[in-house]
Amino acid sequence: MVEQKPLRVLVIISNTNAYWEQSWSASEDLLPVAAEILKDYRLLKYIYNHQPKMKLLAKQRWATRAFLVFDISNTSYDPEKGHLPEQNNLPVAVVRLGKTVQAYSANPPAQNKVNKDIARAHNDNGIKSLPPFVVDYTSGPPLYPNPRDPSLLL
Repeated sequence: MVEQKPLRVLVIISNTNAYWEQSWSASEDLLPVAAEILKDYRLLKYIYNHQPKMKLLAKQRWATRAFLVFDISNTSYDPEKGHLPEQNNLPVAVVRLGKTVQAYSANPPAQNKVNKDIARAHNDNGIKSLPPFVVDYTSGPPLYPNPRDPSLLL
């Protein structure tokens, strides 16, 4: 058995994809689908009789795209420290579900953005908040009544 190293996954779902509705209404059900795509593209290197542990961290919806971020095999994840940069330094893979399916390792700028966005989601949602963090931009800009550090909202 090969142990999978922690991996953060960004899934981008287009409104042209069959998974569009499910991406918002049953997001957790898409995690194994994305993991299988990563395996097909050889971006996951685990050999298990079962899927590794996956945790949905955030989901965001815009008019034509939905974004899901989840961790695979991140045993050191701690929501109390999720706002700290050093807790968000994971390699990132991207799965794009549009008219076609793509999967690839994120380049360093994209990896940094995904990790910083997760740290920011932990900050914006406040102390004792737990993922998944949900933002729906189709109903206007989000409001964060109790952020950890209000200065980071600007």
